[in-house]
Amino acid sequence: MIMADHTFHSPLCRISWTDVVHGTQHSSFGLDEEVELRFGLDLDQSFWSSFETSQFFAQFCVYRFGDLVKRFDHNGDTRLQLPGAPATQIWLGLALGRAGQAGSGLVQFRPQIFFLRQNSSIGNLNAEFAAAPHDHTFMVDSFSPVGGGFDGESLVGGVGIPDGTPTPEE
Repeated sequence: MIMADHTFHSPLCRISWTDVVHGTQHSSFGLDEEVELRFGLDLDQSFWSSFETSQFFAQFCVYRFGDLVKRFDHNGDTRLQLPGAPATQIWLGLALGRAGQAGSGLVQFRPQIFFLRQNSSIGNLNAEFAAAPHDHTFMVDSFSPVGGGFDGESLVGGVGIPDGTPTPEE
């Protein structure tokens, strides 16, 4: 059995940063503003050669006062549907049509991801996982002007760190 080298991730992947954005805005949003809940994922170079087939399961969890209020799940084939694959530094995001879909008031975002991996000679391999080590707190202002937002969600992402996102060192 391979043990996780940290509480929040297994040996081949880790979440390096989190962010919640609308354009250049990063902390407070109106109920009807579009937002993205984002996180950076660092994958060990050996991750991509460690399996023949794999499925990813990304969970974008939102908490209020420590209680889970909403969980958005996205999954698919790791090589074909994970945005940014097969890079070693990628970002994933959940684009919401309205910030209010995540709740209202002061809320916390904490993403997690896990990978089920298979190999034809061994069968199922040890799962790889990562969870954000800290909550990312943001405000959804229920007193903001009502706009033309719509309920909707989609998985977005790419390679590296998207423009406007503070690097983990900032």
